Formats: sequence, C-alpha cells, structure tokens
Amino acid sequence: MVRPADARIKKYTAKFDPAVVSARFTAVRDLAVSMFQVHAADLEGMENLVKNAIQDKISNPLEIPQYLDFARELYRLTKKHSGKVLVSEVEVAKAKWTARGLNPEILDTIVGLFGIGGVVYGS
Repeated sequence: MVRPADARIKKYTAKFDPAVVSARFTAVRDLAVSMFQVHAADLEGMENLVKNAIQDKISNPLEIPQYLDFARELYRLTKKHSGKVLVSEVEVAKAKWTARGLNPEILDTIVGLFGIGGVVYGS
C-alpha cells in the first residue's frame, strides 16, 4: 500500500514541532553529556601524553599545536579503523603532515605512542 503525499507531509511536519524537538533533546541530553565527558577526558590524557613526549624534540614551541592536530587525527583513526587499514591510513596522514612541514621523526614518535602496528592506543 502506498501512503498518500499529504500523510507523508503531515508526518514530516510533525518532526519540527517544538515540543517534539524539545522532548527528543531532553531525552538524549544526559546520555550525550556523559558520553562526551568520557571522550573529553580520554582526549585530554592523549594530548598530555603526546605533548610531554615531543616537547623536548621541538625547537619551535609554536609547532606543538600542529603535532597535536596530527595526534588527534591518529586518535580519530584508531576509533574508526584497525589492522592493515589503520596502518595505511596512518601512513597517509603521516605523508600529509610531513608535506605540511612537520618532522617525520617526531611524527613517528607520536605514532609509536599509539602503538600502531601492535596494540592500539585506547583499546
């Protein structure tokens, strides 16, 4: 049976009712905040670990945010991929950040912190 267009429009319009939208946000708010708190703490720990590991190897402290960006990219990749795919994606990311002027040896140090190729950070 095919649903008529006016029934579809009515259902679609109901999605934008302020009371319905508010109820949806209220229902997921506490869960979303608690999940983000765990994620933010994990990310902070990873960033501190990386910063402490590379601080002595960098001559220009203004480069630290770029290395942290690389580390955040690795963090995202470890949450999304594993195995050979992860290793390949890390190689692509390393090539990209090397082309942007970062030191490949320091990038390797950061990759080593994630244990890519063996045990992956956070697992």
